[in-house]
Amino acid sequence: MHDELDPIRAFYEGLVIRNAGLIRWLCLRQADGDQSLCDDLVQEVLLGLWLHLDSYRRLVPEKVWIGWQVRTILYDYRRHRLPPPERLAYEVADSLAEESLHAREQLEELTAYLTEEERQLVQKHLDGYKTKEIAQQMDLTPNAVYKRMKKVMEKLRMINEKINP
Repeated sequence: MHDELDPIRAFYEGLVIRNAGLIRWLCLRQADGDQSLCDDLVQEVLLGLWLHLDSYRRLVPEKVWIGWQVRTILYDYRRHRLPPPERLAYEVADSLAEESLHAREQLEELTAYLTEEERQLVQKHLDGYKTKEIAQQMDLTPNAVYKRMKKVMEKLRMINEKINP
């Protein structure tokens, strides 16, 4: 008997195998070298990838999608499970704040070149809304959201290459 989840499970397993190094590296970076925390984060990411597998679209490179998912999952993990920053070691809290500030500055620099609608699309995506939800909020079809997001990502890539050669 053929289980309907077999192709999905096979895709997930392949996805994890192909990107295991990237996932581990991103989690280790977020764990500031703490192996135990890194192992916990990897488990959270693997579960999160399985739960959000329906949001994967081949229009976006696999590693980019993995990066988005890992960032979102780790953000949620830190927000809900880690102690507040005042209880973290000062170095870790400072490092996370500095990294967040730098990423925010880079994003603001890049999105300054986008139209208002493009900025809204990127912000909704970064806020974790699913494509269908974005489509409803912006009065678009899901296909239009995919196409516009693909164009915006290409535009951001080109802008980034010009700004940071």
